[in-house]
Amino acid sequence: MENFQKFWTEKLKLIKTIQPQYTLKKTPFSKFENIEFYDLTFTSYDNSNIYAKYIKNMQYRKLYPNKDISVLFYFHGYPASSRNWLEKSTFASLGYDVVAIDFRNQGGKSKDSGNSAPSVFGHLTVGLDENIENMIFYKNILDTLILSKIVNSFDEVDSKNIVTYGASQGGAYSIIFSALNKNVTKCISLYPFLADFQNNYEKDNRNNAYSEFTHHARWFNTRGQNTDTFLNNLYYIDTLNFAKLLKCKVLFGIPNLDEDCPKETQEKIYDSIKSQKKLYLYKKYYHENIPNFNDEIVKFLLEVE
Repeated sequence: MENFQKFWTEKLKLIKTIQPQYTLKKTPFSKFENIEFYDLTFTSYDNSNIYAKYIKNMQYRKLYPNKDISVLFYFHGYPASSRNWLEKSTFASLGYDVVAIDFRNQGGKSKDSGNSAPSVFGHLTVGLDENIENMIFYKNILDTLILSKIVNSFDEVDSKNIVTYGASQGGAYSIIFSALNKNVTKCISLYPFLADFQNNYEKDNRNNAYSEFTHHARWFNTRGQNTDTFLNNLYYIDTLNFAKLLKCKVLFGIPNLDEDCPKETQEKIYDSIKSQKKLYLYKKYYHENIPNFNDEIVKFLLEVE
């Protein structure tokens, strides 16, 4: 764990040296008084072009002209993109600005400058047998930190009161981002991905989000010759390790029948969290939308017991 913290401390120092180049352009359909929609693009640390949606809550600014607004960072599932504006707007209605990144090569507008091409799956194994810095999921983490630096520089934004939300891959990044950003006050994570890698590799479940390990092993690690190398790389992006560093309030949801991100893995993540936390277990739900958890999110964000 000491090596883990040292590794990410060095990466945070790197982020501090970066002066992000970005553009913020209002969308053609942004014609409303109370809410504004923007396309945000920026150049990441490796010259990759990264895209995010940004929603500016004008109603809040009118009601509280002398008060900065909190930003909710929305992280999408795997593989996908920042998805539709409507879903993000629901969070804005609760009194937030909202920013939602497209992760590299996952069907959105963010493109990796390296050798990897856009694809539906396979991101978990990109660079797996090489250096961690070649891994897409590692690059995504740095992208979120640079995006945070950009958004926190905006006028009227409360950079010391950040909220995160995500499910599955997004649930993992909600925790990862919160662990690396001391200004996150609330973290929402539903059935998080990217955790307990050795256990999930050994179980060889071909029906879940970790099934890429199976195909990788059959083609590139047939005798287990690279296992130690890639498990060491995965150690530095394991949600379990980030969960141990959380300092903020956490709202956590686990579906009892989840086969994509196994329940026992989710429980390990939750048990690793030492900060103030609240868990909701849903007995008859799989890896899917859980309406009741959505209601708990509203109460959590509005601080209603």
